[in-house]
Amino acid sequence: MSHRHHMTVAEERKGTGVRGIKMDVKVLEENETTVKLILKNTTHAMVNAVRRSIMSGIPVAAIEDVHIYESTGVMFDEMLAARLGLTPLKMDTKGYKLGDKVKLVLEKEGPCTVYSKDIKSTDPKIEVAKPNIIITKLGENQKLKIEMDAVVGTGKQHSKWQPALASYIEMPTIKGEKGKSYKADVIETILDESQRDLPVSKGQIIEYDPTTFVFTVESHGNLTPKELFAQAIESIKVKSEDFRKELKNLS
Repeated sequence: MSHRHHMTVAEERKGTGVRGIKMDVKVLEENETTVKLILKNTTHAMVNAVRRSIMSGIPVAAIEDVHIYESTGVMFDEMLAARLGLTPLKMDTKGYKLGDKVKLVLEKEGPCTVYSKDIKSTDPKIEVAKPNIIITKLGENQKLKIEMDAVVGTGKQHSKWQPALASYIEMPTIKGEKGKSYKADVIETILDESQRDLPVSKGQIIEYDPTTFVFTVESHGNLTPKELFAQAIESIKVKSEDFRKELKNLS
């Protein structure tokens, strides 16, 4: 079931005054990992700021340092470390600051398949977000003994701290002049840029609303899509207020 609410996300200068913009947010689709929203009464700049904030400005934990004490399997240590580094971690970062570390351990003996759920944390606040990611396979008498440091960071530093994919398009609407026909490739080209399931008939064309957007967040599991969206908005508010204070100090 879809629902909507209003959220003040920015202020825009118009003439000599300041006008508050209220973004209307409607949930179009939602599940555990993905949310699709309709954002109305906003701009490309604002929506792109939210997208960038989600992908590069929200603190999450990721494996940074990997100390391999024993690895007698077939996988190279470098590849093993890369896989571990890209394993998404679920962690409540409240009380933590950027750069804080948490110890993780991985010990297994073959024959077995090593999964992300085999990674154990010294802090109950942190766990792997997706337990069934295959890390490697061990044969008879092969062993792994690894210690790792999970570090709090942001996607601005490296993609392993990127908690989600976020994207948007202008809201497409189907319009057409009665009795006017369009070349087939015109419709096809436009559909390539948005959604191919739009029911377009002959004599119709797709137009876009530059103030309304379909915004999609696909979480990697570190946080829920709604948490990511809310934190991105809050981050923008804080940065905007900090910028406003700096401007006042200059005047």
